[in-house]
Amino acid sequence: MILARTPFRLPLGGGSTDLPAYYQQFGGFIFAVTINLYMYTGVNRPPVDDLIRLKYHDSETVEKITELKHKIARAALQRTGIAKMIEISTMADVSDGTGLGSSASYLVGLLNALHTLKGENVSRWQLAEEAFEIATDDLGLPDGKQDFYLASFGNFCVLNIAPSGMVTVSPANISRAIQEQFERQTLLFYTGVRRSSVDVLKEQQTVIRNHQTNAIDLKHQTKQIGQDILKAFEQGNLDRFGELMDAHWNLKRQMSAKMSNDRFDDIYKQAKVQGVVGGKIVGAGGGGFFLVYCRDGSQDAVRRVFATAGMREVPYRVDASGTQVILQRPRAMNTI
Repeated sequence: MILARTPFRLPLGGGSTDLPAYYQQFGGFIFAVTINLYMYTGVNRPPVDDLIRLKYHDSETVEKITELKHKIARAALQRTGIAKMIEISTMADVSDGTGLGSSASYLVGLLNALHTLKGENVSRWQLAEEAFEIATDDLGLPDGKQDFYLASFGNFCVLNIAPSGMVTVSPANISRAIQEQFERQTLLFYTGVRRSSVDVLKEQQTVIRNHQTNAIDLKHQTKQIGQDILKAFEQGNLDRFGELMDAHWNLKRQMSAKMSNDRFDDIYKQAKVQGVVGGKIVGAGGGGFFLVYCRDGSQDAVRRVFATAGMREVPYRVDASGTQVILQRPRAMNTI
């Protein structure tokens, strides 16, 4: 039995400059952090038959990989060459379609567990790249690089993406005190709305590839704001982070009409009156989670705004580990 635990992520700066349509021309920059909300992936090899069993919000039992309906699991098994006698079960702290990178966490965690099952020592960089290739090449999804790298590496993480697609991963120089301030003053609320990011990401890639000047300029500004946010963290100025997040959200809303709606805009305005310096809807937009940075002491007033709107706060802490196998126990070890 193998059990892998893979974190979800909060993007902090750089936005969608990790999309191939952008970084292949200009290079990308991402600053993000993983948190202690997780995808759990269990892998077992039942010895009684050669069937493939897959358990998620649905349940599948098939004889051949090609019969699996779950596209991501099917592609991961095909890539790793495991074609029979396998059972995969997943549990998650957060539903899919909520902007925290759940699909990437699923794929990275599953690959980690499958490679471990085969006795293969695969680096975090290899896991991230293999997952990205499966998503974009095998499945044709319009994904960027950041979710796979964050799920793999974890912690406060800086990604510099070359036009070639090569990703340089660096740890951010952030003190423990600033991490604790971030956790105390940056609040996360679930909107109750789930949505797919595919249409929004396709739209953004299309306008960039069509050389629409305004869309490209917005991405340039987003990259600069992301770099400034990293600087604010490393200099210990989180109030500046809040101001920059507000600027980023204003830019993000210009990228697509699907990013927000009148209800979310009104809630954000109310929250700013009560002490929010800056915030945004996490991920591709349109639903999922609201992330807001508050002036210290205003947290309870801000919480009341979101509670009145029917949005649940989700407590979190920073995760420093990335994907990891937390249980690896051969069947023989359970015998007397």
